[in-house]
Amino acid sequence: MTWSMWLVPPFATSIFFVLGVITLYWSIFNWVTVKVESQKKPVDIKKVQIMVGAACAVVSIFGLQLLVRDSHLSWTFTSFQLLILIFVAYFLQVHIPYWLIIVTGIAFMLVNGNINQPLSWLYTAIFGVFYAVSYVQSVRMWPRPFLRYFVTALLFALVLWGFVKFRFALAWTTYAEEIINYLILAALMYGYFNIQDKDRRIKDRLFQAANWDALTRVKNYAAYDREIGYQFHHSVAHHQDLAMIMFDIDHFKHVNDTYGHLAGDEVLKKVASTVTDILKKHGAGITLYRTGGEEFNIIVPDGTVEEAQVIAQEVFDAVADTEVTYNEATIHVTLSIGVSTLTVKDRNPLDFYKRVDANLYHSKKNGRMQITVS
Repeated sequence: MTWSMWLVPPFATSIFFVLGVITLYWSIFNWVTVKVESQKKPVDIKKVQIMVGAACAVVSIFGLQLLVRDSHLSWTFTSFQLLILIFVAYFLQVHIPYWLIIVTGIAFMLVNGNINQPLSWLYTAIFGVFYAVSYVQSVRMWPRPFLRYFVTALLFALVLWGFVKFRFALAWTTYAEEIINYLILAALMYGYFNIQDKDRRIKDRLFQAANWDALTRVKNYAAYDREIGYQFHHSVAHHQDLAMIMFDIDHFKHVNDTYGHLAGDEVLKKVASTVTDILKKHGAGITLYRTGGEEFNIIVPDGTVEEAQVIAQEVFDAVADTEVTYNEATIHVTLSIGVSTLTVKDRNPLDFYKRVDANLYHSKKNGRMQITVS
């Protein structure tokens, strides 16, 4: 990659390509996650990262190599390939089976037209080892991560660029220049992804605070309000069933007054975890929300009142069998529950909520520890 041919120095070209691939990755990744989340589908962020990152890496490496494979400059994108390997293995933590690494290496040699070169086979083998070492370092919480990262990047680059130097009879000055440029880019990439990772963690914390109850670790009223709005309009538009379960913890004020608010917190956490375990058996779409002090709601998408009643009975029985121990005191917990389903008379989510709430009130007014269904 010479100044006379490309009219830009190799270092600038490498920055352009590396940042281009990373920017493309983030753009596609964000677009895919937003698209899936807008459809109210569960998102496996790690799976999306792996798919998008691997696709960007493969397309970019093979695409660029096709441009120079028949020229005397087929070695020019070596640093780019090493940086993309680090991007996939270290920063995205994409776990690639070893057999797939071998197949990809053979395919790359076929594209490059050097599959009959023993040195190319050795290069590919070490390239695979570089991937494996980088991946292991990324998933292990070892001390001094940057030092380990940088030393690994340097050692493998020295060896792999050494093969390229002797294969194409490059000058030692070119070899040294490429190594220096590569290390600068590797350090910049580490800093870039650290910034991105901190930004992602901040966004995750904000999302958690906005959607999850800090005490019980279940979704909060804000998340409920958005979900019931979506499910209501979706059910009306598609003529689908929609059921809801609402429950209160019986005599919760008495628990706080008798044992203290910390005991009340333990009761809330135990009830939330017990109900969450019950709901897991019925699929990911059925979700528990803490919508008030001791009030919880369960939305049952595409669920009939009979199906919701079955779930409510399981929740009722599981909590009734649960005991909460606090300061050597054993607290028995029961629930009052209201269940209902969407009707044609419901003009908005609030109408639906009021009817379920009325059923809950009926259970509480008539002695508690019961389920009212309508």
